[in-house]
Amino acid sequence: MAKKYGVAILGAGWVAGEYVKAFRDHPLTEVIGIYNRTPGKAEKLMKQHGVDGREYKSEDELFNDDRVKIVASCTPPDVRPAQLERAAKTGRHVVIEKPIALDYAGVRRIHRAVSEAKVKSVTSFVLRWNPQFITVKKLQADGVIGNMIYAEADYWHPLKKEYPSYPWSVAMPLGGSAFIAAGCHAADAIRYFAGEITEVAAFSAGPKIDMNYQYNPVTVASLKFENGAVGKLSTVLDADTPYIFNVRLFGTEGTVQNNRVYSKKHYPGSLDYWTFPTIEPSSGDVTHHPFVPEIAHSSHMRRSTTPTSRWPFASRSTSRRRRTAPRSRSITRSRRPPHEPESSVATTRGGLKWLAIRSLSVR
Repeated sequence: MAKKYGVAILGAGWVAGEYVKAFRDHPLTEVIGIYNRTPGKAEKLMKQHGVDGREYKSEDELFNDDRVKIVASCTPPDVRPAQLERAAKTGRHVVIEKPIALDYAGVRRIHRAVSEAKVKSVTSFVLRWNPQFITVKKLQADGVIGNMIYAEADYWHPLKKEYPSYPWSVAMPLGGSAFIAAGCHAADAIRYFAGEITEVAAFSAGPKIDMNYQYNPVTVASLKFENGAVGKLSTVLDADTPYIFNVRLFGTEGTVQNNRVYSKKHYPGSLDYWTFPTIEPSSGDVTHHPFVPEIAHSSHMRRSTTPTSRWPFASRSTSRRRRTAPRSRSITRSRRPPHEPESSVATTRGGLKWLAIRSLSVR
């Protein structure tokens, strides 16, 4: 019988249920227990998904359970660096919900702990396992796009008040910014397809519909990539629109706009874009996100005995996100014009510390 890895989950909120299901159904993992600050919530979540696990009364109780080999963090991001540092230092592999932290110092703290402990990690930018993303990545690998010329990624998703995380997501202390709270998915996507970013110039605007936002919920950034391409990244959390996630890639051999493809070289008979039917990233509901394939991805690496900072069953495409820190972390903010009281502008060269555009991902 194959060895199973015991999993403990920190937090019993909305997204935690998706991890419970994914770990429950994977043949090499089992949910040992959950800790949540609200008594009874963890037990209720496990019973809801048919898991006979332990409701820990404290974090100490969780970390003292020797059966736990993997810790999944589903808490708000303010406590994540300390929790994951502890997990790594006690030899546990870690699954990290986004965003990893609220600032770059928190990201580096986790990165350092994971690297020094030689445990494995994965950051849950789950759209990498969305069928549309998988197909586009294969088209890119097959040369349909060619060298990148221009790239865009947009995360347009007004946060709904019925979302369990809404109260802290719109608040400055835990939401942080439009890119940290939600738009980091788009930041990860554009880097996944178009490469590393070296320069950013961006504007943001304050709320006009949902006045509960304590930070500017609309941000747009102009980008320059290491490969010489340019692009645009945007996050809109305050508008009258349904959920929309755009990825547009323009290259020397062809263009991909979401699930539409055009290439005179590869499809010479095409008169216009052709569309491939797929599951698109069309919902902000966590039940629509591909947590199961994320957890199952490359499960053969789980048995690896080579010390590595990769997740036990992460592919090279996931683990290669770990790279060196930016050469420069300088940031320049321009003074706001008097007629733009709700806007802010920021620029940075040589790195992406600005508003955590680095996706707050361990690289």
